[in-house]
Amino acid sequence: MKPQIDRAQVLKSFFFDNLSYKVVSLFVALILWISILGRRDFVTTKEMSVQLVLPPGYMVVGQSHDKLRVKISGAQPVLKKYKDSFKKVVFDLSDSGEGLVEIDVPNNRIDVPEGVKVLNVKPNVIRVEIAKIKN
Repeated sequence: MKPQIDRAQVLKSFFFDNLSYKVVSLFVALILWISILGRRDFVTTKEMSVQLVLPPGYMVVGQSHDKLRVKISGAQPVLKKYKDSFKKVVFDLSDSGEGLVEIDVPNNRIDVPEGVKVLNVKPNVIRVEIAKIKN
């Protein structure tokens, strides 16, 4: 004859045997879960093209940089969508004349969607030499 197994005893031993280990494991899992979910801001770098708007009859003879490296932070889905899109930074130099022009590139000059923050822009100065087109 088989001895009958008491279901209540099996359930009780399942939940309460090694209870201290189970409680510690639960707290470790909760702490890891909260710390991973709490990391909302990710940081990435995006390369952006520089486009110059010149006055009619002028051209760019020399340019120190034609791309900007922009370090941005924000939520991962927004960053991925923004990083995958083609973006360029437009500088209006239509009021400039002939000669060397220095363009300051502050962080707030970069257009980013809501939820994305510009941390750094390199280079922060672009030097452009403009000359009049000779006919």
